[in-house]
Amino acid sequence: MKAIIISFCFLAVGVVILYFGIDSLKMANQAKSWPTTEGRIISSKCVYYYEIDGLNLSWTYFTHVNYSYAVAEKSYKGDRIAFGYTGSWWRRPNQNIADRLSSAKTVLVRYDPDKPSTAVLSCGLNGSIVRTLLIGSWIILATAIITLHVLRSRDNTTGALSLSWGPDRVKVTLQGIGGIVLLVVVGWGILALVGLLCDWGILGTIEPT
Repeated sequence: MKAIIISFCFLAVGVVILYFGIDSLKMANQAKSWPTTEGRIISSKCVYYYEIDGLNLSWTYFTHVNYSYAVAEKSYKGDRIAFGYTGSWWRRPNQNIADRLSSAKTVLVRYDPDKPSTAVLSCGLNGSIVRTLLIGSWIILATAIITLHVLRSRDNTTGALSLSWGPDRVKVTLQGIGGIVLLVVVGWGILALVGLLCDWGILGTIEPT
């Protein structure tokens, strides 16, 4: 029962992350058809946070930008670079975004015609969205696979990892809670490397004017 509860928690986390990624992708694609107006960069810098949305979760670099724009002679201010952009553990790609915005001075701002206060500087798929989708999918898949092993195992309170290889096959066996944790941690570590590409898709769609 304990293992099932833990598995459910991992699945819930994976579903939430995947939902956020899908919603971000949907909004990012919608922004492609939004009208544009000229915007002025007020400030742009790469900052280092030990928090995400006010929660102390992990260390991350993030490009913080402020820009102004006008729609129908009404002034607005925005700070969203791209839907789904959450920064990453690597400074360089986030610094690249900050440098591009700083050098641009003025850029095209895409705004929601039904709600002009909602605006974005980049549209379409980007590296941050890809990373979010992969992380959510990995957690769900890994947890589902290991949960099946837990249900079929006599001892579902411990974890085991066995590796064997030969001329004909490579076999990996993961069992129990430890197996779930191992798969998630290893997967998270691999996907963290995708953070090196978090500026992909963003730099290419920021349009200086």
